[in-house]
Amino acid sequence: MSGVKTAKLQLTPQWQQTLSDYVTAVAWAPGGRLSAAATAAGEVMLFSLEGEATSLSDHQGQAINRLGFSAAGDYCAWAGQASELSVWDIGAAAVCLRQPHGSTWIDTLAWHPTLPLLAYGVGSTLRVWDVKAQQAIAELDFAASSVLHLAWHPAGDRLAVSGHDGVKVWQTDDWQAKPTLIAVPGASLFCAWSADGRYLGSGNLDRTLTVTEWGSPPPWLMQGFPGKVRQLAWSTPNMATGSPLVAAACVEGITVWERSEKPKTGWQSQVLQHHQDRVNAIAFQPDSFVLASAGQEGRIALWREGRKLDQSLKAFSSGVSCLVWSPAGDRLLAGGSAGEIKQWHVAPRARGFG
Repeated sequence: MSGVKTAKLQLTPQWQQTLSDYVTAVAWAPGGRLSAAATAAGEVMLFSLEGEATSLSDHQGQAINRLGFSAAGDYCAWAGQASELSVWDIGAAAVCLRQPHGSTWIDTLAWHPTLPLLAYGVGSTLRVWDVKAQQAIAELDFAASSVLHLAWHPAGDRLAVSGHDGVKVWQTDDWQAKPTLIAVPGASLFCAWSADGRYLGSGNLDRTLTVTEWGSPPPWLMQGFPGKVRQLAWSTPNMATGSPLVAAACVEGITVWERSEKPKTGWQSQVLQHHQDRVNAIAFQPDSFVLASAGQEGRIALWREGRKLDQSLKAFSSGVSCLVWSPAGDRLLAGGSAGEIKQWHVAPRARGFG
């Protein structure tokens, strides 16, 4: 892998805090100066780079399921058990939008990659909201099931939505047009575009992973997983073959797939085994093939070149529930099932890219 350093990664602890309950989500603002975390108790905390915290949410006792920053980093949105979408205006230091939705939990949301557009699911309904203009721009029906996951294409011209029977992809220039359906056996639980927008991956309930090269059907179907595929991640750079790595988390294992140089061979896999309990989160370091994984046993593992175990940290007293790299890849933020939050710095000379 050209340009990838092989020196052992060095993570230096920067700060840590303890919130009142299970950390359900963590996120970085695009500029890398702010981060946020949410909990099962309804807390939403905004953190400076040095760990100074500001409380954003007043939904105490009602779990927050999803959290995210807008592309410009000027808004932070969250939603969950309170059946309400909330958006915080960073500059004004106040909530600028509240959208109640009866008694339906909001389990997923996603910001457009360049515009202040926020997509989220309410039951089987997909809603797209222009936060700056304070108006809804689309309300669509997935029909087959609740909306399970959302992923904007990197170009921002289409939106992929996971649910029963597969992934539906809507075009943003005509929301009312019939979406493209990528059928999967059972249900799609998690969808993600590769960074170059060439591939769309779907982690499925029936123990499979589907990878579609956009415009070149049919999709590849990867089988043999011991359980449902709960999450997947794409490397930002491509391999020498012109395709990125894709990693899939299932039970206590991770499988990394690489497209073969021989077109008819398809994708080749390698199973990464280290965690002793369920893998709760995986993420590739930006501009790198370094993969971070979080385990229910309390460990964070770093995999060099997406394959070789480089480091294993006993990060928390109990499970690591979520993790995320900073946009520059020089910091790693993780949350735990006992409410712990920790941030590490990655020394520039030890980062996974040149």
